[in-house]
Amino acid sequence: MSRSSSSIGSDHRFGRADECSIRNAQIEARFAPWAGGRLVSLRHVDHGDILVPLNDLHFAPDAWPKAGAFPLFPFHNRIRDAYFTMNDRRVRLRPNMANGRDVMHGPAHQRPWDITETGPALLGMTLNYHADDDWPFDFTASQRFELCEDGLSISLKLINSGKTAMPGGIGWHPYFRPASDGQIQVHAEQTAECPDAGASPITLDVTQHYSGWKETIARIDTLPGATISLTAVSGLSYCALLHKADYLCIEPVSHLAGAFQIAPASRSGAGLRLLAPGEFMTGTAMLRIL
Repeated sequence: MSRSSSSIGSDHRFGRADECSIRNAQIEARFAPWAGGRLVSLRHVDHGDILVPLNDLHFAPDAWPKAGAFPLFPFHNRIRDAYFTMNDRRVRLRPNMANGRDVMHGPAHQRPWDITETGPALLGMTLNYHADDDWPFDFTASQRFELCEDGLSISLKLINSGKTAMPGGIGWHPYFRPASDGQIQVHAEQTAECPDAGASPITLDVTQHYSGWKETIARIDTLPGATISLTAVSGLSYCALLHKADYLCIEPVSHLAGAFQIAPASRSGAGLRLLAPGEFMTGTAMLRIL
């Protein structure tokens, strides 16, 4: 039986040691479904850690470490002042304690997930979410990871399991360790203007947003140095990229950052979906070690 979601207060900390892994001849991926459906490490036989490894799962869910990778359901980035408008009313959310008055990255990575599919090189996880103060709509989210010879396929699905329409989006939030030369190439139709951040070149400490996104190629800090490619396969035509001194986030997502601050009638043009009861959306990205 699946474990339903439960509200997690600011004093709760992930602390279970439950982990599972998948592997092939080249790559091993370790997961902690209990800790927000996270991928905690991705190791290559020649290059070592591809992601910044998440070694300590004892953390407050709303003050997550900058490591591993986590799911973004049912939205990504920031909802300012923890509310948005829908049907001429304000929908209020509980702010993330670590983000002041705002909400960041949705509640799915702050909930325990269930393993629903396993194989030597694949793993599926599901979250059955019930409306609460963090998100007042029911939904079901799933992640499916499958290793190939040179990388990892990431498939995401969001279903409106409630009885009313729900706005939503999907995405994935990995942390890489950037190479000292900072080489990053982005293939996208345009740099996106959004309510949360204007257009700017790729520089340290600035989140850059892209629409019509196809691929990002980056050098990462491994021994020996590796180049990774993260590609949009389907349903993830936006990308948020944050280059910090000690980590690099390349986030394939389905909608523009700040889409909830756009007028409701214009949100679909920014990729944000309004899902009817029973309706779903999917997206797939491919991470390759070149």
